[in-house]
Amino acid sequence: MAGKEAESWLPVSVLEKGFNENKLPATNELAGRKFQLFFADGRVVNYAFQDSNHLTETVKGAGVRRENYEAIHVAPSIYFVDFVRKGQPRRSVTMCLNLNTGQALVIDTTVPTRREANCSFLNRMSQGLDLSPIKVVILQAGINKPQANTGSIERTEDLVGRRVQYIYSRQHAYEHVYLNRRFYAWQCLKGPEQGTADADICDYFKIAPDIYLFLWREKVVPTVGAVIINFRDMRSNGKIFGLDIPSGKPVNFTMGAYVQPVSETDIPHH
Repeated sequence: MAGKEAESWLPVSVLEKGFNENKLPATNELAGRKFQLFFADGRVVNYAFQDSNHLTETVKGAGVRRENYEAIHVAPSIYFVDFVRKGQPRRSVTMCLNLNTGQALVIDTTVPTRREANCSFLNRMSQGLDLSPIKVVILQAGINKPQANTGSIERTEDLVGRRVQYIYSRQHAYEHVYLNRRFYAWQCLKGPEQGTADADICDYFKIAPDIYLFLWREKVVPTVGAVIINFRDMRSNGKIFGLDIPSGKPVNFTMGAYVQPVSETDIPHH
């Protein structure tokens, strides 16, 4: 029995298959557009979307980087943008651009090496480290004006107490229960991970009424997920980025699901 349970934890390369059936298509609406992101720490980064797949990132004193990106139009004037840095396959950049408010959220993620991923929970706890070996930096920015003028995409507890199902394809379905402001629980209802469940650390941000960015980091399979949940249209779109343990290679893929709320419990917020 123990062996069967261990086998249910699948590598991220296996999870990639089938998660894009219900994803919104990539958009070319950003092609030809340019944005300056003014970060709260004072940095200014220029992004120029050359076409539907390529952008340039310019930082004063650091030159120009050219990256291959994917963008998804998740709601009116709200875009999910994602790319893995060329020459740095363990590092990805995910952006939520709200052109309605001029606010941006940028998530800079680094997946561990195989050696770092093999560090046991007990060792990580004894060193005072996060249980997940994924490193995430979350940055606020203003689009084309200082972030102090646009305000921030704020953290929220709106999702706490909700139980929601996500249908990724005819063969893949998961359920989330948002426990509190730092943790959620998930289980696979249908698919190769069926019966597998866990609780992981997470972050919630409110982009607009009924539209949220949800970020989670798993501790068993070293992966990070970042999705924009649109409860207006009942769709969720985003990405998973993680280390494929068998090969030792990073894997990044976009995904999407139909959203089916199940229940809501009134949990006191602290």
